[in-house]
Amino acid sequence: MEGREVKLGAFVVLASLAFAFLVLTFGDLPFLNPPSKEYVAYFKNVGGLTKGAEVRVAGIRAGKVKDISLVKNKVKVVFEISRDITIYADASASIGTLGLMGDKYLSVNPGSPDLEPLREGATLTSTRDIADTDTLIREMTRTARSFKRLASTMNQILRENRESLRVAINSLERLSETLSRFTEGNAETLSATLNNLQSLTEELNRTLPDTLASLDRLTTLLSSMAEENRGNVRVLVDNLATLTTALRDTLPELTYNVNELAKNVSLLFAENRENIRGVLTNLNYITDSLRRSTEKIDTIVSKIERGEGNLGKLVYDEKLYHDISKAARLLGQAGEVIDKTNIYAGFRGEVYEGGGSKGIFSLIVQPDKDKYYVVELVGDSRGRVYKEEFLNGEVSVKKEFKPEITVQYARNFFLFDRVLTLRGGLKESSGGIGLDLYPIPSTKLFLDLWEFGRRDRPSDRDLKPILQIGVSYKFHSPLYVRFGGDDILNQKLRGFFFGAGLLFTDNDLKYLIGGLGIPMP
Repeated sequence: MEGREVKLGAFVVLASLAFAFLVLTFGDLPFLNPPSKEYVAYFKNVGGLTKGAEVRVAGIRAGKVKDISLVKNKVKVVFEISRDITIYADASASIGTLGLMGDKYLSVNPGSPDLEPLREGATLTSTRDIADTDTLIREMTRTARSFKRLASTMNQILRENRESLRVAINSLERLSETLSRFTEGNAETLSATLNNLQSLTEELNRTLPDTLASLDRLTTLLSSMAEENRGNVRVLVDNLATLTTALRDTLPELTYNVNELAKNVSLLFAENRENIRGVLTNLNYITDSLRRSTEKIDTIVSKIERGEGNLGKLVYDEKLYHDISKAARLLGQAGEVIDKTNIYAGFRGEVYEGGGSKGIFSLIVQPDKDKYYVVELVGDSRGRVYKEEFLNGEVSVKKEFKPEITVQYARNFFLFDRVLTLRGGLKESSGGIGLDLYPIPSTKLFLDLWEFGRRDRPSDRDLKPILQIGVSYKFHSPLYVRFGGDDILNQKLRGFFFGAGLLFTDNDLKYLIGGLGIPMP
């Protein structure tokens, strides 16, 4: 046994040395780096940007430059950023400098979140080239020459207009003296005027922008209305002209007809006076009936306002109102939880060293990213061994084959872009705990410990709990595989296992469960 442990230690040392040699020889290993995605940008001049330089998104270090090449007089820059960072369709890139004369890096503006995310491998449509040192020196030299010519011109103007400048300065001095005397004689008046001007200016500053904006909107609206309805206005004017002409021709006849109508109406009322009186009587009766109905409605409303009757209690019972509001709130919260919950269902098979096997049906309910629940139904071909004692002191060792159940609560912790999961509950119908670590999204390192008070092997004494350590790898499909060591703490029972299974997303189950009245987590 000692030789076996020596061989295992030698194998671990050799594997570590080989891994260190690969790191030193080939640099970063891809499977140790966080997942990333590539994009392309084209520049006229990158100003010394090199392969491997930093990529910063909104000032945050997010990746590196993967490749730089010259394509048709343009510099093609291929860069990669972390997969969990999103840039959008209007994203842009430029060359930045760390310090005044520092290293170059690629700066990426992520763009507007209102647009669609930029697909992986796409080309950024907007880039800004860097101005190199030679270009800056040429521009500064050109600017210095311009300043020199300006200074020479100003000097010449001063020499040619020296006398005029002297006269202007004397005039300004006399003007300053006059203004000084005027200011001293009218200090109070000027102070009051300045205060009034300041108040007026403050008022204008506060109201003038809104007034100008309103006038601008009104002018735009009137202009738009006049432009849009120019034809309608012309038609309206034509119709008014036609109408006035028609009225001028037909007004005498219309006046005659109105007079005749008035005579006929008067004659009609005279001939049907009794009938009209009956109609008025009926109207009075209808009005009285409506009044009595209105009084009855007022009585009913008053009772409701006083909280009398079933309807009044329903309207004014605050406890009932709060109970209904609370029930509606709980239903809304339950609907939100059900909508956010994801359900995964699947099955797998495992074979163990020595010929044993297991068949497992799995159901995972995940209400949010921080936790989930695991329910598994396990069929073990090895069965469960137990002792059965009789009244006469005899002991019988039996083995039973029946399904075992796993029910565990799992909590996720996010540490340095890695997910660590702690599990606890029942493991194959026995108390157990578990630990999962995801170094990369597709790979999981798991540890399970259960059967703390073991009685499954009566012939073996002082057995330690079952410890299972292994690796699970998920392909780009529902298929995944598992392998590792089983019952590691017990040297006599220690062995290997291998398994494969399918895990599907099945969110229809949560609505079926909700319809059956089973409470969701």
